Amino acid sequence: MRALYRNNREGMALAMAMFAIVVIGALIAGAFFASTQDFRIGRNSLVAQRAFTAAEFGLNKTMANWDQTLNIKFAVGKDTTFNYAVGDGGTASVRTTRINDYTYWFVSEGSAGVNTPIETRRRTSMVMRLAYPAVKYGGALTLAGGGTIKGSSQVYGTNVNPPGWDCANYPGRDTTAVAYAPTSTLTVQKSTNTIGSPATYADPNAGTDGTYVKYGDESWTSLVANADIKLNGDPGTVLPVTDATGKCNTSVPTNWGEPLRDVTAVTACQTYMPIIYVSTDVHLSQGRGQGILLVDGSLFVTGSFDWYGLIIVRDQFTKSNGSANIFGAAMARNASISATTNDITGNVTFQYSKCAIEMALRGSARLVPAKKRAWAEMW
Repeated sequence: MRALYRNNREGMALAMAMFAIVVIGALIAGAFFASTQDFRIGRNSLVAQRAFTAAEFGLNKTMANWDQTLNIKFAVGKDTTFNYAVGDGGTASVRTTRINDYTYWFVSEGSAGVNTPIETRRRTSMVMRLAYPAVKYGGALTLAGGGTIKGSSQVYGTNVNPPGWDCANYPGRDTTAVAYAPTSTLTVQKSTNTIGSPATYADPNAGTDGTYVKYGDESWTSLVANADIKLNGDPGTVLPVTDATGKCNTSVPTNWGEPLRDVTAVTACQTYMPIIYVSTDVHLSQGRGQGILLVDGSLFVTGSFDWYGLIIVRDQFTKSNGSANIFGAAMARNASISATTNDITGNVTFQYSKCAIEMALRGSARLVPAKKRAWAEMW
């Protein structure tokens, strides 16, 4: 009788089961690890994007809310920081450095997930410049048409700094008292009415319409669009005022800044240089102001009024028989057919001041990105 042969395979099923369990466990662990990593990558990417958005928000917020008084009182080489809270709990911190008289550098650091293990920061920067109007005035008074200067009125082309103003950075030299279009006739009653180098000059640029509406990268239209104060008629008495906290109250339409530098001055408004646009003829009868005055009509000076800065009138200076002092420069486009002659009489004084003009132009200029490669992502 033959013995039966048995193939002993004890434990093989268990080994195969254990191997399968290990493989399945590895697959599950791998899937879990991959999904966890994917979740973390997505979460971190989202937080990083929020930080980047916060940094961009800081740049745009600072540009939109730029305090134009800093155009004057912010020294070259100095820096200041603006901090903002972002709606999703993030923050933005913008360091602003003035590189030169016309250029600023904004560096914005945005943070998201603040005070959590996943806090992330991103930083962007932008080079900004002042949108500075390059106004081509021909003298203390520039006229596209002709006119008459008589009585006690005086136009001085000699450069004078406004009393008490810090004009060290705005040097100037004497210029023409009255520049007028060569095709027009200017009548001056006596030699003391106009004093300058020369006293009068038939300037071809004075007869060019673009002189009065195009100012380099800026224009009449852009200045009107960015005017701080817009009026549809006479302003009445114009005086600087403060609010309850002692700050210059720029919301009052008859606050045109403070040109005085004496004990009577409202010091909080001395760096406020607004752009004022009047959509029709305007009569200036009482008060004082500074900045850029744009008149979409004719200008009448009928009382005691002092102005420091630049005046551009679409039509004419007419019947100026009040008592006024204009420091800076004034221009009349004489655009209307019925407004081709300027009548300057009474006790009006036009005094050329390079400092007053420069302060008005810079103090009212808005910030815009530099023309080429203004923006950069730092990290």
